[in-house]
Amino acid sequence: MSARALLVFPLLLTGCGGSLATLHVEEASSVVVEHGTLVEALLDNFGFGEFVDMDLTSSQTLQNQGVEPGDIQDVRLEWLELEATAPEGADLSFLEAMTVSVSAPDLPEALLATAPGFPVGQALVRFEVEDLDLTDYVVSQSMSLTTDVSGSRPDEDTEVTARFSVAVGVTTQGIKSQL
Repeated sequence: MSARALLVFPLLLTGCGGSLATLHVEEASSVVVEHGTLVEALLDNFGFGEFVDMDLTSSQTLQNQGVEPGDIQDVRLEWLELEATAPEGADLSFLEAMTVSVSAPDLPEALLATAPGFPVGQALVRFEVEDLDLTDYVVSQSMSLTTDVSGSRPDEDTEVTARFSVAVGVTTQGIKSQL
């Protein structure tokens, strides 16, 4: 490819509305799920408040690149996983199923990821992620993630970490702000 073509190619992408850069935002949130008693029944919420209250537009990764909400062109969840991190040898089998949905004002609630099973002995479970453009949700005045969890409390206090990666496509304006 000639030097002139290398200079023209980004301009063509700009004219076609293509992303020139994709930033990968990785975050994690941990919670201790307290052990249960024989009397406790199924649960609706295990305390993933930090995870479900995330604000992607204030992510340090995006701020470090000078990206503002108007620079965001495409947002997609790349992967999501849960891991039992303590005590040693813990697994996630106390969970039966979990879904994560996204919503925002004036936008429909949409399924984002599911984990239909948590096998005995398995400490790490990767979710099945929907191919969903999250841009409108991320740049709205507020975005909410909701978890629907079924299962029972573990036999002992268990630290669970949720980790995820989001690919954020940034328009040329976001790149120009860094030049």
